[in-house]
Amino acid sequence: MKKILLVTCLTACNSEIEPEPIYLTQDFYSWTCKDYQDTSEIVVSTNTCEDYETGLHWIIAEYQLVNGIIGKRKLDKVDDWEDSCVWETSFPLLEEYCIEVEGVSLTAYVDEPSWTGLFSK
Repeated sequence: MKKILLVTCLTACNSEIEPEPIYLTQDFYSWTCKDYQDTSEIVVSTNTCEDYETGLHWIIAEYQLVNGIIGKRKLDKVDDWEDSCVWETSFPLLEEYCIEVEGVSLTAYVDEPSWTGLFSK
């Protein structure tokens, strides 16, 4: 009896599907970098009305500097998120400048990797 319960529990616990990554091309997001007097800032944004209820778990932005430093951060909907479809995040650079940014990439994690509703134009 204990074996049946253990097998049932392991099967049920493993039945949850992990979200799959979709690597977005630059057609689906934008990023800018600005140098200020004491700091620099990378701002990344994308536009989608998808959310957790439609299969989007989160969107992750990643930047890479020419010296190999990498930073990652989750995007959040902007302040007026009830009416807006804009997701955004920013990376403060304290000792680096925008000229050192090699690039920025975006990855969406969704319920199904073949899901076609995400970021449709």
